[in-house]
Amino acid sequence: MRSTVVLALFFAPQVIATARVAAPTPLAWVSATKSPQAALAETLTDRQADLLARCGTADAALVRVAARVVERKALGLPFLDTESVAFAQRVEGEPHVWPRAWAVSGRALDHEATLRKLETWRVSFRDLGERRCGIASGIAPDGTEIVAAIALDALADLEPLPTSARTGQWLDVNARLLVPAASARVVVLGPGGEPRRVPTTLEGSRVRARFAPDRPGAFTVQIVADVATGPRPVLEARVFADAPPPTELPSLAAPGEDAGNTGADPATQLAAMVAALRETEGLGRVGREPGLDALAAAHARHMLDARAVGHDVGDGEPVRRLQTAGIPAREAGENVAHAATLKLAHRALWQSPSHRANLLRAEYTRAGFGAVTDPDGSVWVTELFAR
Repeated sequence: MRSTVVLALFFAPQVIATARVAAPTPLAWVSATKSPQAALAETLTDRQADLLARCGTADAALVRVAARVVERKALGLPFLDTESVAFAQRVEGEPHVWPRAWAVSGRALDHEATLRKLETWRVSFRDLGERRCGIASGIAPDGTEIVAAIALDALADLEPLPTSARTGQWLDVNARLLVPAASARVVVLGPGGEPRRVPTTLEGSRVRARFAPDRPGAFTVQIVADVATGPRPVLEARVFADAPPPTELPSLAAPGEDAGNTGADPATQLAAMVAALRETEGLGRVGREPGLDALAAAHARHMLDARAVGHDVGDGEPVRRLQTAGIPAREAGENVAHAATLKLAHRALWQSPSHRANLLRAEYTRAGFGAVTDPDGSVWVTELFAR
């Protein structure tokens, strides 16, 4: 599984006045996470309407995230990475995963050229589900025009789930799948410990579960569905139990990520990060297995060729691949990702409850790692664990 940026709704270029802004707008969490969130067509300028027509169905929460990208660009701040974009989505109550961010800037942008660039970006990725999008634009203090887009493919929608709760309060998780799924489960990651599954039912396209925060702090709620490409996260939300949500973007660094700062090949760097992560969490290292390495590398290449992240992209699910290779395993788990860098792939897998469960599973004793570089410089990653 894989688990790779806010002011009002759509912005006309003249309405973002950042000359008096010294820092990004503080995070203001919405009261509930839900989807979809309809955007008002009458708030669009003609240019924004053209851009959105090329991008996907408008979603108000994604518009607000795109507006944060514009604001940061106008302030000269670093572009948000994938995990920071996903965090901004949670602030806005937007539950989907695997967002893509795009931005273009310049003096007096040519509208037709901008449309062509957006179209090139849009067709560079395609997932299952329904394409959702947010577009925002603005003018920096130096007169630079900025246009940003956030796009993703929605595989499910979530009924309102409160952002704030009390410890011990029962919360209902209700979702509707937009694509066929063989099974679904809800995984909850609390402020400490390993992720845990909660009892979940799937009836037709409806997913239902209940859980109660068992301590004060931040909880991540994730819905995982077994879709055409295998099990993968489809929705995610944050719940704060008897604790205030952060008002600034927190550090999203994952344990062990600095261990990958070597000149070794990408797979070895990835293995070093996972080893350091497990050591930080008090777990034993997993031994690298050449046969598992070969399977992981082959699957990463298959994902690149298919331009899709999944456990089965035409080469079979992990257990079947192990059996075909003649590798005996009592249990197997796989993490897959596509990100701009290895470090960001490692972060994304750590932040995802279902992927973190594989990273922290003490019973896994052997592992294989594969990482291939896309022509665009991004990386496709596979981590294959077994015992």
